[in-house]
Amino acid sequence: MADWSKYPFVRMLLPLALGIWCCVCLPDMGLSPLALALVALVLFAFAAVTAFVLKAYRTQWLFGSVMACYLFMAGYALVQVHDAEVQKDYFRNHEAGARYYVARVYDYPTERPNSIRTVLDLEYQFGDSAASRPVSGRVMAYFPKSDTAFPLRYGDLMAIPAPIREVSAPKNPEEFDYRAYLQRKGITGQVYLKSDDWIGLEVNDANPLYAFSYRFRDILLASLQRSGLSDNEFGVAAAILLGYDDILADEVRQSYVAAGSMHILCVSGMHVGIIYLLASFLLGFLNRKKWQKTLKQLLLLALIWFYALIAGLSPSILRASLMITFVIVGELLRRKGFIINSLAASAFILLCVNPNNLFEIGFLLSYSAVIGIVVLQRPIYNLLYIKNKLLDKAWEITAVALAAQVATIPFTLFYFNQFTSYFWLSNLFMTPISFIVVISGMVLLLVSWIPYLNTLVGYLVWGAIYVMNKGVSWVESLPFSIVKGLYVSEFEFAMLLLAFVLLLLMVALRKRRMLLWILSALLLVMVSVTIRLYASDNQHGMTVFSLRNHTAIDFVMGGEHLLLADSSLMADEGTVDYSLKGAWAKRHLSPHPQTLGFEEDFESCYLRKKSNLVSFDGKLLAIWDDAYRTVDSLSYRMPVDYLLVRGRQKPDVQSVKNAFVAQLLLIDGSVPPYLAEKWTTQARELGLPYYNIADGAMEVGFQKE
Repeated sequence: MADWSKYPFVRMLLPLALGIWCCVCLPDMGLSPLALALVALVLFAFAAVTAFVLKAYRTQWLFGSVMACYLFMAGYALVQVHDAEVQKDYFRNHEAGARYYVARVYDYPTERPNSIRTVLDLEYQFGDSAASRPVSGRVMAYFPKSDTAFPLRYGDLMAIPAPIREVSAPKNPEEFDYRAYLQRKGITGQVYLKSDDWIGLEVNDANPLYAFSYRFRDILLASLQRSGLSDNEFGVAAAILLGYDDILADEVRQSYVAAGSMHILCVSGMHVGIIYLLASFLLGFLNRKKWQKTLKQLLLLALIWFYALIAGLSPSILRASLMITFVIVGELLRRKGFIINSLAASAFILLCVNPNNLFEIGFLLSYSAVIGIVVLQRPIYNLLYIKNKLLDKAWEITAVALAAQVATIPFTLFYFNQFTSYFWLSNLFMTPISFIVVISGMVLLLVSWIPYLNTLVGYLVWGAIYVMNKGVSWVESLPFSIVKGLYVSEFEFAMLLLAFVLLLLMVALRKRRMLLWILSALLLVMVSVTIRLYASDNQHGMTVFSLRNHTAIDFVMGGEHLLLADSSLMADEGTVDYSLKGAWAKRHLSPHPQTLGFEEDFESCYLRKKSNLVSFDGKLLAIWDDAYRTVDSLSYRMPVDYLLVRGRQKPDVQSVKNAFVAQLLLIDGSVPPYLAEKWTTQARELGLPYYNIADGAMEVGFQKE
């Protein structure tokens, strides 16, 4: 039986996290902040009474139960307190009459392929009257690349016009919910500001700590370039050493993802751990006396947080630094044996600071990987006994990778619908090489101001990163290096998490009979997947996706599907991955469907396309565009189920009615908004039913789930 008294923060973390989850995922519970505060106060008082008055051992369960309820309430209330939209000065509560806002650059501006992006923190609102009003709220801002936007720095004040556009909800099935992602970061609007849309106020109101961190990081980035690093090697060095991945090439990023080594590019627990081990070794002479050991731990703490400072104080580095801080504090308190409790303590504090961390994939992957390594690495390693020292070391590294992979599988499947097949292979050489990169990179940062020496060390860093990049490219080139389209439902995700937790308990408590419960949870996952696979064999339907400047119509029959799309969309792999592949994964469809252009004719057992007419599953679809517009000289009006208008078509609903008897007019997302509005206005006036695909994808024929 586990002695849970040794893990107080684990017992505190679970009800707090449950309360946060319930508030976000079950908002219909309708608990008000005032009611929560009153109930929590009563529970806390009752817990104090049970702790200090009823001191009998048999009543300890009562204290624990009451405290669990209190922490559940606290977690629920924390989400409400951090919700920007419930603040009295939230900017959307005072939008009427707003003319412009005074905003502060809240985040480090980053250069994107076509723009400069940053987050603005709204501070004041000005309306028709001269008086200003303090407001709160954050918006995502995009600037065109120009001489006025490039000099922007963290803390700069500017005036921007009102109103501020809301972030749109996902418009396609299983599309990434970018709005929810931003809301969890406190960002509830977005603006695109042309050069003449905003005015710089020539005032900087930056947090001194963050301003120093960003300036110091810029200096270090420049020093890396002076040391001879460039192109992909410079991008990888900046990501690994300083957590700055904005200049990392997309193809390099994809190679690391396919090789299962993306964690190498994120400043995380591994990097902080390497620095901690190296510094601990160098400070080994302070292990003789008790006061020296204490000084050593304090120096390690200072070094860890200084590194977090020069790495830009990003969420990942803060998370990793806090995790290892609690480990160091545990050593200071002579509590070395309870790393899990230290991890739980750091997670508890991070959730108290920002409860939305519970839904950050980086947060979940970091903690699950570390917990998996701590609990599972040694049992996995003990499965094989290898006499050869070199092979034994390779197996030890593989055991670490396997432990981390087992722990993160539920999250990678649920959030990314993919699995990296050769993570164990890439980690065999990535782990030692990344160790060399981090150590030599730290040395390079220290000697970057010394001529010749910085170039010499720079060659070492460049060589190590070059080998690393070539290695991940080779792993990516292997067949089935990354398996995509592995959809996992919410129920299956919950069962996989349950199986992982039960596995941890089985290993920690050494109770083999829990294996039956693990297999039961996995069996439920298999049954659920089998049911979905059976349903996919009998599915049939059509999806008109909502895409800006593109047209995409997916025809599904069983496990096969055909995509009717414009050629520019098929060349835009990013849009396909973002907007289409989620729906395909859920329906167990190939991520690489047969494609058909609008100028092509096609015939199969379930679909026929001739010119601008498509017959599918007993429905007839007509397409109205420049190339395939039906001639008005027909002697009769053709009855169709759907008529899709695409491209820059001059609004002419009367001509449509003269040519077709359409049950529903579909205005595609490729139609510019100003033309789409004219189409809808004319359709409304002439009594023709219509639907604007820009409002969201349309699915026809699929059974409702």
